[in-house]
Amino acid sequence: MPHIPEWIYIVYFVFSTIVMIFLFRHDWNRLAKLYRTQEAPPLNFSRMESGSVGLVYYKGTLNVGTTPQGIYLSIFFLFSFGLRPLLIPWSAIRKIEPANELFIIKRFRLYLNSPKVTLILSRDILEPAKEFLATQGFEWI
Repeated sequence: MPHIPEWIYIVYFVFSTIVMIFLFRHDWNRLAKLYRTQEAPPLNFSRMESGSVGLVYYKGTLNVGTTPQGIYLSIFFLFSFGLRPLLIPWSAIRKIEPANELFIIKRFRLYLNSPKVTLILSRDILEPAKEFLATQGFEWI
C-alpha cells in the first residue's frame, strides 16, 4: 500500500471543516436576511436548548425565547461563529404540526413562509407562546 503524505490529511480536514461551517450557517443566514435583530433576549429566554433550524440540529446550543412579536433565537456564543440573533414574527409561521418522539408529543415543527425553513422546538419552549399562536389562528395541541 502506498504511503499517503500527512499533508493530505490536513488538507482534507481543513476542507471538511469549511464545508461543515458553510452547511451549518446556510439556513440560519437565510433567516437572518429577513429576521436579524439587535433586541435583547426576552425575559423568558431559555439557554442551551436543543432544536432544529432547517437541516441543522443544535443540541444544547440553541437559545430560545418568545415575545409578543415572535420567536427569539440565538446560538450559544462559543458556537455562533458570527451568526446573529433572530426574531421571527408569528406571522411568518404558516403551519405547526407535532414532531413526535416515540408517540409522545414533546416537540413541534414550525413551517415558515419565507424562506421555506422549518424549525423544530420543544413544547416547553412554545408553551408561553400559546396566546400569541392563537392570535395567528393556531390551536394549541
